[in-house]
Amino acid sequence: MKMLKDVSVGGGLSDLFTLLRRHPKEQVVPALLAFGCSGFIFFLFIIDPKVNTDVYVPQEVVYVENWSMDRTDEEIMADRWAVQCLKDKRDARRREAMKSLGRMSGMDVEAIEREAEADRLARGVVEVERPDGLSC
Repeated sequence: MKMLKDVSVGGGLSDLFTLLRRHPKEQVVPALLAFGCSGFIFFLFIIDPKVNTDVYVPQEVVYVENWSMDRTDEEIMADRWAVQCLKDKRDARRREAMKSLGRMSGMDVEAIEREAEADRLARGVVEVERPDGLSC
């Protein structure tokens, strides 16, 4: 600690005031900037512990459907087809939205749809027949 024995706060402050007395107008702006930046950083340290202090609440798990163990195959298939009907409706709405977007951008959506149908048939994709009495 030999190096710190010659350090004094009073001597440092007297040097600062002596320097400021010599050229006060040239040193006001840099001094204000230095104090302002330091003050802003100090302010950030003060408000930092108050930021992002929300308590995490885990989400609650909700089970939507419960099936009994004694369901018949017909009931299972009816549930599956009901879900498939919902998916088909969603896909039809999306397809119509894409068609309207294509028409707005000047595309020939009917030709694109014909090509897609031809590709689907060439791949051998077959539509599964729906059970009788199924209404979507």
